[in-house]
Amino acid sequence: MIKIILTRHGQTVWNTEGRVQGRLDSPLTEKGLIQARSLALRLKDEGIQYIYSSDAPRARGTAEEIRREIGLGQLIINPALREFSFGEWEGNVWGELREAYPDIFKIWDLSPHLITTPGGENMEMVLSRSWDFMQRILEDHQGETVCVVTHGLTLKLLVTKALGFELHDWAKTPWQNNTALNIFEVEGGVWTPKLVGDCRHLGEEDY
Repeated sequence: MIKIILTRHGQTVWNTEGRVQGRLDSPLTEKGLIQARSLALRLKDEGIQYIYSSDAPRARGTAEEIRREIGLGQLIINPALREFSFGEWEGNVWGELREAYPDIFKIWDLSPHLITTPGGENMEMVLSRSWDFMQRILEDHQGETVCVVTHGLTLKLLVTKALGFELHDWAKTPWQNNTALNIFEVEGGVWTPKLVGDCRHLGEEDY
């Protein structure tokens, strides 16, 4: 068996501004750092032996808080854990994009798995690269506990797959707030959820 801990980075400046991040990045806010430290304290006794992170600075910064708290030597960075690439939309405000692309957002709101963003990715592409990488982690770390720090959409897609849902059913799984915690035990290819989308480490003021 392997224990997999899946989580998201802390709040960023662009999160507060309602901007599309994707492959671009913005720094963690003060609240985002508090969230990351609260998550790290919660994970201190989980027996984590390895931490994998997206190469985006917001994810690496969050993973670093966990690494420092539990005393591991280094992070393992991999681009397969990057956020959904929104292409030409990145850096723009979501509300303004809705006005500029009303036809695309009519589909996005009901069936986002059908949309490939202009110059970016679609959900199938994101799930394929991130889930394939998760299989490598499973192969390399049997009997161990691994923490994975990634991004909102990528994380939600991974959790959706781990829970046994198809892409078109992704709305059935909870949204992954900043530093949301998901814990699975995996054995024989079966993912057993122990915790999904949990933020009890955050106070009301830290959401």
